[in-house]
Amino acid sequence: MTPEGEPSARVYRYLNGWSPAARVSAATRVRAAISSHEGLLPVSEAFAEATLELFVASASSITLLDDRGYRDLVNVGKLDPGDVRFPEDDPYSAVRFPRSTQLLLEGGGYLSASNDNEIYHEFSAMWPQMPDGCFLGVPVVAAGEVRGELYLAREAHAPVFTNEDVDAARDLATLYGAVLPNLLDPASNKASD
Repeated sequence: MTPEGEPSARVYRYLNGWSPAARVSAATRVRAAISSHEGLLPVSEAFAEATLELFVASASSITLLDDRGYRDLVNVGKLDPGDVRFPEDDPYSAVRFPRSTQLLLEGGGYLSASNDNEIYHEFSAMWPQMPDGCFLGVPVVAAGEVRGELYLAREAHAPVFTNEDVDAARDLATLYGAVLPNLLDPASNKASD
């Protein structure tokens, strides 16, 4: 909020939804954030910070998904006890999250805007002390394959995420996905130049 009590112009959803102009502005900001860094962790951190701000989220995480399961790269914003900004390589099984993983692999994403849906129960089974609020996850697609996830959360007092937010987050995650192959294996891409 500004001193006058008006929402900041960066809070697109609070003002009037994700208008075409808001989506273009958000994409421009994400492109600028990720292009001004080099390396997997710095670019991932810049992307997480940009989405945290754009969605007025309390937390944003970037996670890789492969045959070992999920692996968190970076967590920004409000961290739960035990979480760190740059977690060590500690994969956890996708089997623990069957429905949300299925939705990600289908290219859609998921949304939990209340504590009475399947996705919320899936997450709370893993984290019994999960705070109230809402969260969403969208796939990070690189070269036509789901390679990770963008996760965003808001606290209980904030407006809940909507399907429109999921769509906007998925669009922005494609920008990160476009650079991800170079970040994961920069040597192979330089060899093909």
